[in-house]
Amino acid sequence: MAAGILLGGMAVPGSVSAANVSAKVGSSVDIKNENQVINNIISTGKSLMGKAKYSHKYTAGKYMDCSGFTYYIFKKNGIDLHTRWDDGQAKYGSYVPKSQLKKGDLVFFSTNKNKQGITHVGVYLGNGKLLDMANSKRNVAISDLNWSWYKKYYKTAKRVIK
Repeated sequence: MAAGILLGGMAVPGSVSAANVSAKVGSSVDIKNENQVINNIISTGKSLMGKAKYSHKYTAGKYMDCSGFTYYIFKKNGIDLHTRWDDGQAKYGSYVPKSQLKKGDLVFFSTNKNKQGITHVGVYLGNGKLLDMANSKRNVAISDLNWSWYKKYYKTAKRVIK
């Protein structure tokens, strides 16, 4: 499936597209070129470091909260997560135990006292690192899952792409 990903209306030579795939509730989507698509999702997210700002008023690629960020970087690479709502995104993909996380998995957190509902989401990078729209001070950041906040509020993870 060698095709160009549209970035600003231009295809990037040598890049690979997921060909506009919809995430599935409760199961992963099988994509032949999964590693390249996951790498592209992560590259898109990293490219927003120092550019995109944390905000609940969504403007694609410029102002986003955590789930708007994951929605945007997946959508930009052909994977539709269907919603910019973190609780909604948690319904898609297949469950992954924390010990089996792999690059590209969505990682969910809950700061609610009873851990009901989702209050934060990011993309697992591997090696215990998370790419997320952290907050209004850090914006897009690479975070360590072993930091106390992430350890305390970790809830679950989902694999959208397999």
